[in-house]
Amino acid sequence: MILTRLMSLTGLLIIGAIFIAACGAADDAEVVATPVFEPTAAPTGNAPAATAVPADSVAPTAAPTEAPAAVVGDAVNGETLFSGTSGCAGCHSTSDATVIGPGLAGIGTIAETRVAGESADEYLTAAIIAPNDFLVPDFPGIMPGNFGQSLSEQEVADLVAYLISLP
Repeated sequence: MILTRLMSLTGLLIIGAIFIAACGAADDAEVVATPVFEPTAAPTGNAPAATAVPADSVAPTAAPTEAPAAVVGDAVNGETLFSGTSGCAGCHSTSDATVIGPGLAGIGTIAETRVAGESADEYLTAAIIAPNDFLVPDFPGIMPGNFGQSLSEQEVADLVAYLISLP
């Protein structure tokens, strides 16, 4: 019985020490001064009259004549992203083998058939940016949905170029 009480007391002391350590101030905390703004003088009533231009006298702006240049993907950089920084290879293989997600061998050809009227580029780009909108049968929607925020438009284009190049 004494041993049980001693173990309980030791456990409570450890939990208390962790709680106190977690609530303590950080040694490297930086104090940031709150900026002070000077008040401005109240208006005196001597302001000039507003000179608005009627909307119908404003010249319309010209419509753009050219579409913005499309981003061209770099398959070599896409392979680097796939294997390293974006983490794709952690769940996908470039063969037919299933890791966590489906194997991506021949995905360029497969992607052309997934959504009617979409090219492989369009499908793969959308599947990377919004992966849970494009679930492969028999695979759960567990792919992270933040690639649209964490990858640049160029990086997505590079990944797509690499995926399309897979045999």
